[in-house]
Amino acid sequence: MQIYLAARFERRLAIRPWADALWTLGHEVVSSWLNEVSRMPGMSSPEFYKKLAIKDLTEIRAADLLILDTAEASERGGKEVEWGYALGQFQGKLVWIVGPQRNVFHYLADRVFPDWETCLQYLKEEYDALHRSGE
Repeated sequence: MQIYLAARFERRLAIRPWADALWTLGHEVVSSWLNEVSRMPGMSSPEFYKKLAIKDLTEIRAADLLILDTAEASERGGKEVEWGYALGQFQGKLVWIVGPQRNVFHYLADRVFPDWETCLQYLKEEYDALHRSGE
C-alpha cells in the first residue's frame, strides 16, 4: 500500500522512524517531505514553495492512505490542507488520524488512533490478515 504521512514539518525527525516501520511492514511511504532538500541557489522562495506544494499534492494523489499526525497543532496549516485534499478524493483514499481530533473535519477520518504504536499494530494486523486470506 502507498501511504502519505502528514504532520508538522518540525516533526519530521519524530515521524521518520514510523515511516521506517511502515516500510518494514511492506508499505511504500510516498511522503518525500520527510527528507526535504534545501532550496536551490537562484530559486526564489515562492517558486520553491510552489514546487513543494505540487510535489506533495501529487504524492497524496498517488497514496492509498493518508495518515495525519495531530500530536502537535500547527499555526501554518499545511498538514490540514493535505488532509483536506485527501478528503476531497471522497472514497478514493483512506484517511486516518494519529492523535487528537482537533477540528470538525477530523471527524471524517476512517480511523483514529491515540498513538503511532496503536496505528502500526492495527495496520500490521489488517495487512497481514488481507495477505493471509489472499485478497
